[in-house]
Amino acid sequence: MKRIAVICIAVCCALAIASSGAFANECNMRKGGFADGKGKMSCGMGTDNMFFHKAHMILDNAAELGLTNEQIEKVKALKYSVGKNVIKEDADIAAAALDIKEAMGKDEIDVNAVNKLIDQKYALKAQKAKDNVAAYVNLKKILSPDQFNKLKAMHKKGMKFRNKGGKGARFEEKAEREKSDE
Repeated sequence: MKRIAVICIAVCCALAIASSGAFANECNMRKGGFADGKGKMSCGMGTDNMFFHKAHMILDNAAELGLTNEQIEKVKALKYSVGKNVIKEDADIAAAALDIKEAMGKDEIDVNAVNKLIDQKYALKAQKAKDNVAAYVNLKKILSPDQFNKLKAMHKKGMKFRNKGGKGARFEEKAEREKSDE
């Protein structure tokens, strides 16, 4: 009997240690990371944040890129669709996490059942990432090759300026225009 108790405790400890790292990846930290578009900070830029960042940049610079109204509408429609999917997928992932938590809270823990729930949760996360990558590729396909090259150049210029401690490429361009007006 003592042996079974020790094995159960060891399994619980192993699951707790393994799951703590997995749950840490889902955190919303107040310091560091990238904005997730919801007023929070996340641990890093996930595939959905990459998509929304690129879509936002495209829409903000539509005039400079020379986007047609049709292209703008396609970007907006794709952004809307991905937003809805992200909400649904996040809810499914959160529900799977609750199922795991509930299964772990039982007196008798069925390790096989918990492992299946963990597999299910990470299958949902993998599918979400794959969906976001496909949407990112579709977003890029909306732009012509020239427009995409302009976007890359804008992004590079903005990144160079930000790395110097500035507030973005637009502020640098404004300062240059003010100097030339004097």
